[in-house]
Amino acid sequence: MSLLDNFIQVGKIGRPKGTKGLLRLHCFLNDNRDINQFQKFYLEDETTINVKLVSFDSKSPLVTINDISDRNQVEVYVNQYIYLQKEKLSPTQENEFYFHDLEGLDVVDQQNEIVGKVESVVNFGAGDLLEIYFLKSSKKESFFDLPRLIFLKSISKKKKLPLNLNDHFSYFNFIS
Repeated sequence: MSLLDNFIQVGKIGRPKGTKGLLRLHCFLNDNRDINQFQKFYLEDETTINVKLVSFDSKSPLVTINDISDRNQVEVYVNQYIYLQKEKLSPTQENEFYFHDLEGLDVVDQQNEIVGKVESVVNFGAGDLLEIYFLKSSKKESFFDLPRLIFLKSISKKKKLPLNLNDHFSYFNFIS
């Protein structure tokens, strides 16, 4: 079983700031302050750590790890990704999904025929994009502006994503 089966990446630890063990955090949650809602985080090797948001500077949130207050001791965490267990995430409402729920789904058209597969949800700085790999098209991969897609019917937690790729409106909320 892979780490990605049970865990979701929620941040990357950045450089230390100062001498008291503070580290910058590149947080992938909607709100940086949500870090303090969780007790345990995991590194890629599944080591358990405690991360606590303590302040902000002009560049990023600042955190402590395992209450370490020495800059030299926190250096080992720099550039490591942190993960949460998926089961610890808040349950979603109807028509609300986490991005990882969409990845790997088959994309079906109005006739319920599989036309592609969701490869990933990405953000290059201008908004969330759904990357779809098409099965029977000369254009094998395409990116679609996620907030502008229209879903043909309610998405269940199944393996299919019903999309109308011609329309430009979405009725769903997504949680990154």
